[in-house]
Amino acid sequence: MDLLKKKWFWGAVVGLAVIALVIANMIGLNRAAEVKVATVEMGKIVEQIYTNGKLEPGQTTSVYAPGSGVIEEVKVKSGDTVKKGQVLLTLSMEQVREQLEKERINLQLTEAERLAAKKQHFESFKQARLENPDLEPEELDLTTYDLRIRSSELTIQSLEKQLANQKVLAPADGVVTSLTVNAGQMLAEGSEIATIADVSKLKVSAYLNELDAGKAEQGMKAVVTGEAFSNSYEGSISYLAPTAGLADPTSKDTSVEMEVSLNQVSSELRPGYNVTVEMEIPDKERLLVPIDAVQYDGEQAYVFKVQDSVAVKVPVTTGKEGEAQIELVSGVAAGDLVVVEGGDKLQDGAKVKVK
Repeated sequence: MDLLKKKWFWGAVVGLAVIALVIANMIGLNRAAEVKVATVEMGKIVEQIYTNGKLEPGQTTSVYAPGSGVIEEVKVKSGDTVKKGQVLLTLSMEQVREQLEKERINLQLTEAERLAAKKQHFESFKQARLENPDLEPEELDLTTYDLRIRSSELTIQSLEKQLANQKVLAPADGVVTSLTVNAGQMLAEGSEIATIADVSKLKVSAYLNELDAGKAEQGMKAVVTGEAFSNSYEGSISYLAPTAGLADPTSKDTSVEMEVSLNQVSSELRPGYNVTVEMEIPDKERLLVPIDAVQYDGEQAYVFKVQDSVAVKVPVTTGKEGEAQIELVSGVAAGDLVVVEGGDKLQDGAKVKVK
């Protein structure tokens, strides 16, 4: 009898426990789960690309020798600021002047000889005509004189041009960044003398890797920063090479050359500084949600959309993804509320309470 009473006792205990669990589950099912939500909004996914480069003058002009000669005096030094038309150096032209004077005398002598030859030919014809009235005049060949005169004229023109090039002038305003000649040096025509940099404008010369080059375009805004100066400077891409190449012969990765022109200059900026260029990729308006709102069932993406305090599981199609947001191409509309925290424990149709 005691054994039967014990069985009934333990059966009652188990039954009460089961009933308690059922009641607890029912209470749990009716209890709303706490979640955090976000609003589906129109916006843009901001994407930046970065590259390193070097600050350079806005324009650099090389100065070449306009003629040959010995350098008489160098009037500037590296680092000097010069104006367009300013004398950079002078050439010694004493020999040229002497040669020019001799050539002018030769020309006068040849012209005098030609005139004398014509007079002599005329006098000879007059004398012969007295003896033979029917004699016809013969044409005098003056080709030799004419060639000598033409040769002297060309030589004089060349020497006068050399004299005009005695002073080598600055072709543009700027700063002399290099000077490769000294007084007394023999200068050959066409050799480089100096380099003049226009530092009133600055640019950055840089290279973009293959992936980023396809996102950049001429005119795109850029921000330039560097360790050597405190402020940041705005600019835009002024040049983008049409072809890719190897920026470094030791590298196997191709890149695209570009230049960024700065909108302003400052005393803290100097050509030669290493800089970083940041560019923001333009984007269109998109439907965006926080990345945490999107969950996956296999390959199918979905979100929990909150409607009347109920979580509704909605399949979605994703698009462009940023660091914190992702585009939803279909499944939601602007203004919808989606779960961003607590969604991993939800079931479709579950009651929710927004935190």
